[in-house]
Amino acid sequence: MGIRAVVNAPDWSGVHHRGEAKCRDGSLMPTRNRDVFFEDEALALDICNGTYDGRVCPRRTECLRVAMVNKENYGIWGGMTAKDRLDMRMRHPGMPERWIWHSPGEPEPLSNEENQWPAAS
Repeated sequence: MGIRAVVNAPDWSGVHHRGEAKCRDGSLMPTRNRDVFFEDEALALDICNGTYDGRVCPRRTECLRVAMVNKENYGIWGGMTAKDRLDMRMRHPGMPERWIWHSPGEPEPLSNEENQWPAAS
């Protein structure tokens, strides 16, 4: 029995109107012999989130959606670590509309209803 993706990954190439995913740009990878998105989380986060070169990956949102729906347990996807994605999935189970990128390692912003002070009595 094999593992099958629930959602197929889109074409990450430059054909898309937002442009090529940064993970496909070999010039950003310091060593071609390794996949930084699975072997160097800090560098991969910097590449996805724009701290490496000042440009956020134009496909980050789609990438995160694919990883969340497919429950990717390894590597950097959508500019988030596996732990950050798991935390988001646990916090909002079955609510993909709430699976929105937030800065890695930081808690998600509270929604309006979670951020309300109780009424004074």
